[in-house]
Amino acid sequence: MSMEPRATANGRPSFTSKSLFRFRCHDALPCFTQCCRDVNIFLTPYDVLRLRRALNMSSSEVLNRYTMNYLAGAGQIPVVQLAMDPETLYCKLVTEEGCSVYGDRPWACRMYPLDLASRDGEYTLITGKERCLGLLENSSMTVDDWLAEQGVESYVLMEQAFHSVMPEEFQPGKTMAPGLGKILFLAYDLDRFADLLEDSKVRSFYEIDEDLLNRTREDQEFLLRLAFQYIRNQLEELFENMS
Repeated sequence: MSMEPRATANGRPSFTSKSLFRFRCHDALPCFTQCCRDVNIFLTPYDVLRLRRALNMSSSEVLNRYTMNYLAGAGQIPVVQLAMDPETLYCKLVTEEGCSVYGDRPWACRMYPLDLASRDGEYTLITGKERCLGLLENSSMTVDDWLAEQGVESYVLMEQAFHSVMPEEFQPGKTMAPGLGKILFLAYDLDRFADLLEDSKVRSFYEIDEDLLNRTREDQEFLLRLAFQYIRNQLEELFENMS
């Protein structure tokens, strides 16, 4: 298997997981933090979980202070993206020294400068050498090694779990009930879901005992996965009522 990238229609190389690519980012580069300016960085529920933990804020505080969020299209799917500072156009989490939440930075930031081009494991560059001088650095690695170094796997697994909550009846672009987006948004506003679990009727209906409840208070990843299950059940009821 060749480790060399292939050229795509737009002239940028295409990589497999075993392909080598050159990249190194550091604060001596003139373009340092430019990748954090005037960009669309879409967040997953797990991204928000990591940010709220890093910032020691509630999920609603993170969403209100650091994101733009809305329900998009006929399907009313929630879209959450990092908000840029209106004056500098930089991400609000970026300082002169770099990302202030680097250890808990979002999935898209960890992937940079790579972008997943297909579900078949094909990658491409999200930017060019004229914008990102790190691509000219004399440091190379395989895509697999880069993703492992950046800690991408846990983000991928959580996003797969989130995608699995959608019932088979859901069709992208199809007009859905207004309640769909609000239910899905619970995955982003995890504190609101935690508040739901304080209701004994909800716990009784979903068979959540004291041990499980205590675990949700101690393990945020477990709470998020439980939220996915709750959302799945709610959506199944919604689609059943629509049929």
